[in-house]
Amino acid sequence: MSDWKEYTLEELCDFQNGFAFKNSDYVDSSENTNEVFRMGYINRGGGFKEDTTPVFVPKNYPKNLDKFILKLNDITIAMTDMKNSMALLGYCARLSHNNRFVLNQRVGRIRVVRNDILDPIYLYYYLNSSKQIDYLRANANSGVQVNLSTDTIKKSILKIPSIEKQREIANILFALDQKIEFNTQINQTLEQIAQVLFKSWFVDFDPVRAKVQALSDGLSLEQAELAAMQAISGKIPEELTALSQTQPDRYAELVETAKAFPYEMVEVDGVEVPKGWKQTTLSEICEMQNGYAFKSSEWTDSGIPVIKIGSIQSKILTVEGNGFVSEDNLSLRSNFVLNDGDIAIGLTGAYVGKVGRMPANKKAMLNQRVAKFLAKRINESETFYSFIYMNVIQEEFKNFVDFTAQGSAQPNISTKDILKYPLLLANTEVHLAFEKLLKKTLDKSIFNSYQNEILSNSRDLLLPRLLNGKL
Repeated sequence: MSDWKEYTLEELCDFQNGFAFKNSDYVDSSENTNEVFRMGYINRGGGFKEDTTPVFVPKNYPKNLDKFILKLNDITIAMTDMKNSMALLGYCARLSHNNRFVLNQRVGRIRVVRNDILDPIYLYYYLNSSKQIDYLRANANSGVQVNLSTDTIKKSILKIPSIEKQREIANILFALDQKIEFNTQINQTLEQIAQVLFKSWFVDFDPVRAKVQALSDGLSLEQAELAAMQAISGKIPEELTALSQTQPDRYAELVETAKAFPYEMVEVDGVEVPKGWKQTTLSEICEMQNGYAFKSSEWTDSGIPVIKIGSIQSKILTVEGNGFVSEDNLSLRSNFVLNDGDIAIGLTGAYVGKVGRMPANKKAMLNQRVAKFLAKRINESETFYSFIYMNVIQEEFKNFVDFTAQGSAQPNISTKDILKYPLLLANTEVHLAFEKLLKKTLDKSIFNSYQNEILSNSRDLLLPRLLNGKL
């Protein structure tokens, strides 16, 4: 490492604080707006993520915003956090977009200006290293809200090798992140597929309406079944004919699935629903288990991880970093064990109504103020698992929970109230077909999340060694 050199960040980079937009500045999205980059775009542990509640400002904003526009390979840094959580402070995201965002207050922008000395991607990994995060947090101000000063960031010491070596290191780490991003995109696609199927069958009733329309047009029952098969598969008659020849088993399943749907819509309480389907509540298809209130004396340095309310992130539970209890709890308190795929929900505060699933090949204990769903059986071999999950990730469910939750400062909801959520229950055959179709999709997303965890751990193990010249 004799050829490694030290610089301050401000010697090689330009730093810019964000602009203090007001809520009244925000407008609807259009081609004449910029998206406001807030801390919600920065992942825990570093990295970019899409904000689920984006806000926008006009490109012709009264003040010139040119210096706040984010460019490709700009690095953003979270400059504020709550002392008790400290989830984001100091972590960075790298921009793969150009001119999409304008920078908000309490987020800083770092832009490499000496590209002959410093590689932006290398810098991104350097800034997210534990060594750098520890330095920033040690030099942050104290208080209920912790803040990083501009000067603290600019005075950060960068110990770096040659530009060629930087790029070599960056390529190794970037390849791992690309695989993580690829799995994330696959999961987004899988979720979209699941959402489309759920909406088609249980919201829009497409297979039923296809049958109704066919019979209304004077077609035969056989032709009505074919119309339902088209609605279910998205295939035209010619494609279905080909499917019957190339994949007869799949075609036979499709025939049976189409037969499961009714031929008629009826009006119930002013709403059209498939004939024979039942308006009920979540309690008919599942039970719920509240978490356990572990005593302070029960927490250990190792053992089985605990799922706390803050563990619910992006529909996948965060298993690491929440503390441990003795593995004896696996047998002593088996009711509170979470296994891979189990669905949990937050019951308190900012996490009320948020839902996440356990990653693959994981076990954890369920802490207080978090509950899990226990799917009831459709028949001896299948449960309502997929149907439950698709219902509780809908916006309608979250709105129901928010409306039902008690308390203004700290909203709370009971499992008893959650189980009152209204839903429409189909006949057994439809639900069995739905579970069969969705299971592989949902299992795949869980496995991809597990892979991402392994890749992230590998990257995090490599990072300090690469940045210290030990590999």
